[in-house]
Amino acid sequence: MSRPFRVRALVLVALLAAAGCQDYNFNPVGHCLIQPGSERVKLSAVTTADVLFVIDDSGSMGGVQQKLASNFDTFITNLDNTNQTRVQQQQTPIDFHLAVTTTSIFYNAPAQATCTAAGACPGATSAGSVCCTVNASTAVAPMKVVQTGCEKDSDCVAGTCRTDCTEYLGENACCDPTSKVPQQTQEVPCQTVGAPCGDLQTHYRWTAGDSCSPGDAVNGMPYPHGAFVGAAGNPLVIHFDKSLYPAAPGGPTPTNGQGFTASQLMTFFKQNVAAGTCGSGEEQALQAGKLAVVKALANGQRDTYDLAGQAVDSPAIWPHPDSKLVAVFIGDEDDCSSPEDASAGIVLTGNPGSDACVADQALPPDQQKEFSVTSLVNYFTGLDRPLGAAFIVSARAGDQDVCQDETCTPAICCDTACTGNPNVCNSQTCGGKAPGTRLLAAADQLRGAAADVVAGSICDPNFAAILDRIAEIVKPPTGLLLPSQPADDKVSVLRIAGADGKTRKTCNGPAPSSLTAAQAADTGPDKCAQCPYDWWFTASREQLTPDEQQPTGASRYVYINHDTMNCEANPGESYSMDYLGRLPASGCTGATAEDADAACVATLGGRAGDWTCFAGVDDSNACILPVGGVVGTCVCGPRYLAASGGGTASGTCKDGCTPASDTCPAPTP
Repeated sequence: MSRPFRVRALVLVALLAAAGCQDYNFNPVGHCLIQPGSERVKLSAVTTADVLFVIDDSGSMGGVQQKLASNFDTFITNLDNTNQTRVQQQQTPIDFHLAVTTTSIFYNAPAQATCTAAGACPGATSAGSVCCTVNASTAVAPMKVVQTGCEKDSDCVAGTCRTDCTEYLGENACCDPTSKVPQQTQEVPCQTVGAPCGDLQTHYRWTAGDSCSPGDAVNGMPYPHGAFVGAAGNPLVIHFDKSLYPAAPGGPTPTNGQGFTASQLMTFFKQNVAAGTCGSGEEQALQAGKLAVVKALANGQRDTYDLAGQAVDSPAIWPHPDSKLVAVFIGDEDDCSSPEDASAGIVLTGNPGSDACVADQALPPDQQKEFSVTSLVNYFTGLDRPLGAAFIVSARAGDQDVCQDETCTPAICCDTACTGNPNVCNSQTCGGKAPGTRLLAAADQLRGAAADVVAGSICDPNFAAILDRIAEIVKPPTGLLLPSQPADDKVSVLRIAGADGKTRKTCNGPAPSSLTAAQAADTGPDKCAQCPYDWWFTASREQLTPDEQQPTGASRYVYINHDTMNCEANPGESYSMDYLGRLPASGCTGATAEDADAACVATLGGRAGDWTCFAGVDDSNACILPVGGVVGTCVCGPRYLAASGGGTASGTCKDGCTPASDTCPAPTP
């Protein structure tokens, strides 16, 4: 037996042995880590997606919102083509339901006020600490704000309880019944003595001289605070449902359940994403997304149309049971989610890129006011449903203003196509204003939780390409979707397991990438020795057409050849993919094999010889060098070296060494 084949055989035996146990986590074993030996995965039965667009509606976002609306056809065309193909293949079409909210929750404007200990603010009547106006460092008087949350006139210290008070429309507040001027009578409690207090604003405010565009906003009405928004008269949830794709083509133009055509729905959405630019400059994208879902799950979101298409105020039908949730965050500044509190929340001072939000990120975690990214991500990952997310933020890839997914790093980018001048980086409505540090951190954490994630630059002039990739993560996979990237197709086994985890069937595969899908599935007399194969890897999550079903090297996408009927899970069973996953997730590579091994040491720790960057074996079972862009995985132990005619790193030959073995991990004693 050749040395490379022995590597493969031993790994597969180890994986199959591990498969009888519970799923493995990463466990320390000396200087090495053991990869998960088994991942239980099921064919997705999800054909519904609920998509939430969280749009920055601050003053600089007009150009970006226009790019989004102008290129939305690409997003719909991708999903429409998929549905047409699914219908032709006699598969259930996907229905997707789109909603929009904005990043506006509150704006904590600077105020000459500080949190002062009880009794230290002249004139204060509250028993505890209050926000107090100051002159230099001298406390002057308690800061007072408009009394809100009243239920009846007698609740008001002054004025009457109304919902039409100036700048407080739609909220119960105390104001003069004639002039509608709000009454500032309420002292502001606080907790941290010495902390600055801000003028907490929760409603849209602009004057006739302001240059902002209202879009979906109404002057004086509350910020969305996670509520769905849309242009006047439009439905707030845009339902592209299955009735738009009849099984028998022809006849009248199909409509959704509300009676709207696909063309009408596209127009509604383009208008809804033009959310305007009069919103809060204290963008809170992650918290707004969370609040939108919290409200929806509590049946608190409203829509302007019911499911019969009647224009009434009704509960929004979003999200749907067992659907995939996809959140799309779009903004030219970073997330600044913090408590809605004059003192505990961030008081926004400074300019974009160097404001109080950025300064807060630089503080020790226990001193930060911003909600941790992890806590916000954990909310989404804890929803117990398939999850996707997209982040279009201020980011770059090296010196390029265009980036994709893991290549995106937080940076202020330039959109010279938007400015119309290659020498002009930013204008009021073009380019990034602050690096998307927290948003890209959320993207990384969601990837680590096996969510489908897309990242791109707000400065990319080709929004169509970004929206096309977002459409891909809206679609459920037609095969198996693995949570991580296998290191190689030859160290992967697909089996069918019962509820107890025991193997009922080991499926034949994977088919090598040298075959076409037709060859891999061939059952004729001239078929290959191993054909037909039960399964193989593909390059895409979509596996409907012959091109999409083409076998490839290892990927996260597994195609099951149901024509053989040899690899079919029964009710109560699941597929178990046993594989050696990449370690680290991005893999290892280098200019030479030794450099690739050193990259493992640099990333994972240890000493030279502790790790080998293993890039798999070719069709002749010879190990492949992890060089020239070939990506491998870090495995325990030194690389085999052909010293003095063949040997390990110590120079001792074992297991019939051959020159072809130079690229392989050293044999175990």
